[in-house]
Amino acid sequence: MSTARAVKFSLYGLEALNERRALIAALARQGRNLTSSEVRQLRRALFEDEAATQDEIAALFDLERVQDAPCAEWTEFFIQCVTDHMVWQRRPTGVVIGEQAEWLLAEADRCRALTAVALLANVLAEAHRAPEWLVAAVRGRIEAPEVQAALAREAALV
Repeated sequence: MSTARAVKFSLYGLEALNERRALIAALARQGRNLTSSEVRQLRRALFEDEAATQDEIAALFDLERVQDAPCAEWTEFFIQCVTDHMVWQRRPTGVVIGEQAEWLLAEADRCRALTAVALLANVLAEAHRAPEWLVAAVRGRIEAPEVQAALAREAALV
């Protein structure tokens, strides 16, 4: 008895539904900034059937790390997707627990400073409960001189 694989057409060609992580990894290997239309396609690929898995979120972090001048849609999508996974898709819902928080902080620390701070702040804003050490760690990152300088540069552009 053969098992039929569900297939969908995407901007990147035919992709099996269970190969979403491979799609994200392939985009990361290209090492370039995503366009707005690619972000919309990626959003559909990740959310049309089910929530993103831990492996897919890890792949999104890899993709974030190759974005040197990301479009606004990418940053918004990345923050929303990771927050949804960390706060609402994991159990207990609305709670970020120790091991999850350690993983999130380690991954965020490998990203661009402003995106990392925005992500961590968003997770804390949506979570009903998080470890006190995570709150302190995020506060420390926000107060870091390089983050404050980046925030000042961003404010000057507005």
